[in-house]
Amino acid sequence: MSRSSLLFLSSVALALAAGAALESTARAQALVPLLNAPARTPMPAPSWRNTSWLNADHPLTLSELKGRVVLLNFWVFTCYNCTNTVPSLVDFDRRYRGQGLTVIGIHTPEFPPYAGEHDKGNVARALRKYGIDYPIAQDNDSKTWELYNIRYWPSFVLIDKRGNIRYQGYGEFHLNDGSYHTWDERIRELLAE
Repeated sequence: MSRSSLLFLSSVALALAAGAALESTARAQALVPLLNAPARTPMPAPSWRNTSWLNADHPLTLSELKGRVVLLNFWVFTCYNCTNTVPSLVDFDRRYRGQGLTVIGIHTPEFPPYAGEHDKGNVARALRKYGIDYPIAQDNDSKTWELYNIRYWPSFVLIDKRGNIRYQGYGEFHLNDGSYHTWDERIRELLAE
């Protein structure tokens, strides 16, 4: 087979593989898009069991938060997209905590322990750096990540006062952009119920 034929066949194979990868990604995004519609039937939120917490005097439980709206943020301090979203979450916490919102960061490391994301001291330094005062659960074993079927950093789960998941999504957003306003409307909607 000539060199040009091999080059052509390799190019076709690469294009097909890239197309399949894009199609797979598109299917995954269609399942939980950033701004998906509300669940038709509210689904009870599963109870997390994290034991290591920062910015909390005890491990928080879903059952003790009944009557409050809960926004879970699955993140890791080494994720650029996650840290770009933090100012929005800090803003939500400051604006709505007194009205019944609890923002909880679920810090789920992406890399093995030697990379430093599992270290509580490193997480605490990141919280100070980004001005995060809301509770953070360490999810070093990814149990809560798996419990909520999370696939991307950052991801968000909005739970109503009765403990039902009402909205889920993923992806970076910024103060006062369209996605920020959508999440803000969702929070206000659930606080008003």
